[in-house]
Parts: sequence; C-alpha cells; structure tokens
Amino acid sequence: MARELFAARDAGGGEQQQTVILARALGHAYFRDGGLRAHGLGIAFTDVEFADFSID
Repeated sequence: MARELFAARDAGGGEQQQTVILARALGHAYFRDGGLRAHGLGIAFTDVEFADFSID
C-alpha cells in the first residue's frame, strides 16, 4: 500500500486521495490483521493535522 500512496503523491494526487489510501492501509495492517479479522470494519481518517511514519 505504500507504493500506492507514493504513486498517488507523485501523480499529484490531492490530500483527500492520499488520506483515503492511508486509512485503508492502516485499517488493513492494524485492525484487520492483514485480512484475518474485522472484515466489515470501515476506517476513516478525519481532521488529521500531522502524521509521521518511519520504516525501521
């Protein structure tokens, strides 16, 4: 999903498009446990002022 996020950014995708991609990725990784649970859960990022992520 990071690839999709960076591709949207590089293609000039707006903040709303990037926020939807990020919410879907976070939902998949943290709440759906990679597709193993919470299948019907919807995730929305709202009123985000700042988010900082890193890869260790």
